Amino acid sequence: MLSKLIYILPGIALLLFALNVYFKGNSVQSCLLFILSFLPLMDLKITNEAWGGFKIFDAICVYSFIFLLKDFITINLYNRNNFYFLLFVLFAVIVLLGGLASEFPSKAYLNFFKIMPIFVFARFFLSECYKDPSFFYKAIRALKISYIIALSVLFIQVIVGLKFTFYPELSPNTIDPVFHIVRYPGVFYDSQASGQYLALGSFLFLYIEEGATRKQYLLNYMVFVLAIIGISLAGSRAALGGFAVGVVIVFFMAAKQYRAYGIVAGIAAYLIFAFVSVQNGVFDRAKNLSEDFIFRQSIWKEAFEISKRHPWLGIGTGNYQNYVIRHAQGQYLEVADGQLVYFDQPENGYLKIMSETGFIGFFIFTLFLIVPLMKGLVFYLKGLYDKKVAFIMAGLVSWLIAFNTVYSIYDYRILIMVVSMIVFIIAYPIEENDVEVAAE
Repeated sequence: MLSKLIYILPGIALLLFALNVYFKGNSVQSCLLFILSFLPLMDLKITNEAWGGFKIFDAICVYSFIFLLKDFITINLYNRNNFYFLLFVLFAVIVLLGGLASEFPSKAYLNFFKIMPIFVFARFFLSECYKDPSFFYKAIRALKISYIIALSVLFIQVIVGLKFTFYPELSPNTIDPVFHIVRYPGVFYDSQASGQYLALGSFLFLYIEEGATRKQYLLNYMVFVLAIIGISLAGSRAALGGFAVGVVIVFFMAAKQYRAYGIVAGIAAYLIFAFVSVQNGVFDRAKNLSEDFIFRQSIWKEAFEISKRHPWLGIGTGNYQNYVIRHAQGQYLEVADGQLVYFDQPENGYLKIMSETGFIGFFIFTLFLIVPLMKGLVFYLKGLYDKKVAFIMAGLVSWLIAFNTVYSIYDYRILIMVVSMIVFIIAYPIEENDVEVAAE
């Protein structure tokens, strides 16, 4: 079904973007809200791999950078975040120098240009949140819309089968040939990426604006419960583990009323999840958990050895598979018909970044994640952020845990969601009276 539309969907998406600019104006807000509202389409390719494999998100960000350049270069002296800009510049330099030192420079240079769109997006997003505080809430609503679309596709897929997909071929891990288990990927190519996205975005439905009606509360909590079912259907144990840690964070940080709602939603979710897991047997794979861990551990050790051999600049971004084929040929899987597929990531997002960008690049990458989380925690403890910031922090932490098992930010939809969570924490609304107290 949808797989037959893979070649025209990008064109439809770009046409919708053109109509969005025409009717809603050529502004930063209209471009950002389009990206967030139509997030499931942002990773679709508009060129083939021979032409760089550029995607819809790339095209929109390039357009925004060119035609909204004035907004991009405008600096708000009151809300500058030069630290994050400096981090990006340093990371870009590492990627560029890593390409110069790499055995496979062409792919590293291509990846250098591909990190620019997400920087453009983040720069616009952060600036707009500072310029217009109401945009913070608009962005959350837009992400909720796109999340519901993605979740709906997954449930439709459960009913009609895996042919209902954006991709002509899905990841080999979608169907487990040993346990005969289907792991539903939804709008994604890979079911693990789907699980990470669902866990990451689910906590947005606990963030409900002041003055919401009882019906709005119930609808948001219902989606939160359905999200847990979606995670189980994706069959991602790491995503579920990250989600569980996020729930614990919410329980300890959020206000009492949210804990009560969370307990009710959690009980309902557990009962439904228990039924789903029994029916599809997804987590029967845990019987081989020790073997799976030993297998992954061997790959992790080799990836760390690669990092130690190239400590400063790494092997070049996007070059893990090329490097493995030449220097670590034991990292492969045997698929159907005896074909060998070499790993393009070491079953660990952090180790992939470490091996491809070196220890310096890895350190910069972790600062992008740790510094906003620390700011959110400190401001929460000081009372500058309200307790609902816990929901956003919990979502980001859930992804940080799941990222330990698979590199997922190759997919723009997850990368955009992660960056959005970081921006939400950095630009979280501060009440005027809190600002006055902090100043004193």
